[in-house]
Amino acid sequence: MRIVSWNCAMGFSKKRHLIEALKPDVAILPETSERHIKETEARFKAWVGTNPHKGLGVVGFTDRSYMLHEAPPLLPWHIPFTVDGLNIIGLWAHVRDKDLKYVRVTHEIVGRHTDFLASAPSLVMGDFNSNTVWDREHPGRNHSMLVEKLGALGLQSVYHQSERVAHGDETTNTYFHTKKLHFGYHIDFAFFSGVSPSMAIGRQEDWLMYSDHMPLILDIEEP
Repeated sequence: MRIVSWNCAMGFSKKRHLIEALKPDVAILPETSERHIKETEARFKAWVGTNPHKGLGVVGFTDRSYMLHEAPPLLPWHIPFTVDGLNIIGLWAHVRDKDLKYVRVTHEIVGRHTDFLASAPSLVMGDFNSNTVWDREHPGRNHSMLVEKLGALGLQSVYHQSERVAHGDETTNTYFHTKKLHFGYHIDFAFFSGVSPSMAIGRQEDWLMYSDHMPLILDIEEP
């Protein structure tokens, strides 16, 4: 199974061919419009957000078994769903208010879906908008604590597990602020439970012209 997560920075309809060229079974798409997701002919699609022009979308491109699950409202933004027995939370950690924002939102989402994530092989994937380097800005609910919380549920970051690096010591960036190479950070993640799958991160020379985020391309071996 191939799962792609890409914050395509708006304009999904004009960038869809780039995603389809990656041949995903599922795409997790932060910063997409409700209309563009609804207009896709895919038989599985979901969208959540308060701004119809800029929310979180999920599209299932292939003939698999998809099931959408209920998400607590006003937790910006996440979509829980299942694909062929794999429980997935697609994520765009955004801002609800002064207190509940970015990594603090993700803590709340994981806490609300503990049973869902523990009940089957699971994946949390998307734009987390967080990293250990900003731990001091979120006392009590920081990124390192989130890594521990997910680890207690059996989920590990695929990138960090395969590259054998610590959080905060990443050598590959997934986001370039204002598309400047010297403002690079690693803020997009795939946390998976089970045997570590393989994952590629899109190269900046191929993707930076389209978005300030690089896609994550996750391949999970199936029995």
